[in-house]
Amino acid sequence: MISAVCTDQPFKDKSFLHQKYVVEGLSCDEIASQIFSARTTVLKYLKIHGIPVREVGINQKRVRGLTYGQKVKERCLAEHHRELDAILKMKELREKGFSFWKIADVLNTMRVPTKTRKGRWHARSVHSILVRNEKNDQSYLTHCLTIILVFDLTHDFIVPFLKMAH
Repeated sequence: MISAVCTDQPFKDKSFLHQKYVVEGLSCDEIASQIFSARTTVLKYLKIHGIPVREVGINQKRVRGLTYGQKVKERCLAEHHRELDAILKMKELREKGFSFWKIADVLNTMRVPTKTRKGRWHARSVHSILVRNEKNDQSYLTHCLTIILVFDLTHDFIVPFLKMAH
């Protein structure tokens, strides 16, 4: 039996809901916003079509533990450019000899928002951000040096064979 799919009410189509909810892992809110419907309507039709509903509060693709300088964009981690600018400012001030307390005071004076956008800057938070950022810089540098070393070893290994071929 072929069922007619109503295009102005996609939530009535079982395969549409299955694709969005089960395969793509979207929440009822996300599906509802895509089809300009209510969350409760989407939930109702999930139950009508016999699609198992996840527990309340279970978000399968939630990104946890965002560090300062990161944001979530379309369910993926992305760089938060304003926060990265603030990190660069912190580094500059630290290189000029400013204490962590003084950097926190400067950030508060400049009204640079914290990650939560609620609190004030403290020396400990500035210290944590700079230490974490320094570790990331060091791991990136180590990665680059490894690539250079591998290339150099490969180059030294391949060049004699190329010379022998000519």
